[in-house]
Amino acid sequence: MSRELVEQARDLLAGGRSGEAVELMEKAAAASGAPSVQTMFGYALYHDGRIADARRVLSAAVERFPFDAGLHEANARMLWMDGAGERFADAFLAAVAARQGDLALRLKCADLLRLADNHAAAEQLLRDGVARDPRDPTLAATLGILLDERGRLDEALSINGAVARAFPQAVALQLNLAHTLLRLGRGREALALLAPVRAAMPDLQPAITYEGMALKQLGDPRHDWVCNYKDHVQAFDLDAPRGFADIGAFNAALGASLRGMLDAGDHPLDQSLRWGAQTSYNLKFSTDPVIRAYFAALEAPVTVYIDSLRGDAAHPLVGRKTKGFAFSGGWSVLLRPGGFHVNHTHPEGWISSSYYVSLPKSMGGASGQEGWIKFGEPRWAVPGCGIERVVEPREGRLVLFPSFMWHGTIPFSSGERMTAPFDVVPV
Repeated sequence: MSRELVEQARDLLAGGRSGEAVELMEKAAAASGAPSVQTMFGYALYHDGRIADARRVLSAAVERFPFDAGLHEANARMLWMDGAGERFADAFLAAVAARQGDLALRLKCADLLRLADNHAAAEQLLRDGVARDPRDPTLAATLGILLDERGRLDEALSINGAVARAFPQAVALQLNLAHTLLRLGRGREALALLAPVRAAMPDLQPAITYEGMALKQLGDPRHDWVCNYKDHVQAFDLDAPRGFADIGAFNAALGASLRGMLDAGDHPLDQSLRWGAQTSYNLKFSTDPVIRAYFAALEAPVTVYIDSLRGDAAHPLVGRKTKGFAFSGGWSVLLRPGGFHVNHTHPEGWISSSYYVSLPKSMGGASGQEGWIKFGEPRWAVPGCGIERVVEPREGRLVLFPSFMWHGTIPFSSGERMTAPFDVVPV
């Protein structure tokens, strides 16, 4: 029963109904002390704005279940968002030290430290874990990812190569190796490694991303076919929904609604933004009339974009075109001075976006390309791959592009920048 209640609360949070999730989990927590219930209770309280209560519930639960990895992860993430800084994982690290043979506990802790850019501590945890159990592929694979991200590519190649050879059917491990090969400038080997993955899973977005990088690195003209920055990155100026005098009035109302939904504290550990805040649940489920009007206004430009996708059905974007589409996710990001998005892709999407609700004055005219969205540059440096196109944001502008394309933003110096991105999938 606890599992069903946790899933029900997760669905409520995804739909923006945090108050109902809190009520459900409060009753569940009174009836069951299961760690999963306490974890979800803490998440629900946090997303309902009851930060102190969330801290209290998760802290007490961690004391009661000192070696539950899921609880520790929730507690550490909450502390990070609450501004604990580099000490966010102290309790987690203490649990790992007290039960050093618990590899699941060690792995979750190391991964959070990696996401928080505490690479040295993460590496030490992983190396100690690999030494304890050299046969565990998950620890070794995570260490390989970390070393790749840190630019220690020869070490990463040794680990990622060994793990990929040991588990040739594990697609994620083949992708890890392909990424390291690309970073080493060995695009031809990466392309050969990716070929069976692309054939077996043609819609797997990371594989498409890496294939495009390999083709670019090799100077293969097929790159411009896969990554068509000219035709597949399109900008639209949104029409004001009915009831609003102009797009400025609509954006003011939309911005007010979105600000009330932003999470407090630091950026989420597993998201692309830096120096800003983000909503934590899917806006497509919101009942706010302004947000509903926003999604309704998006229908027309998304339809125009999809209708423009013509040509080879083998293309990874065009080939997925059907008679319909659905919004698979929607969120909002508020970037503060110096804020930006690291280069990233959207592995679960088909078409991705950025809609500009409000922009700082620093992004105009003489500031050059501050805050512009850039395409083509990988998250970590890859020889031969760089920025292919930049698009100027404007309030009321919607930019649509393939989910597999690398994209990020150029930092801006002052003011705030609010966007309301979403992903689209074919149906």
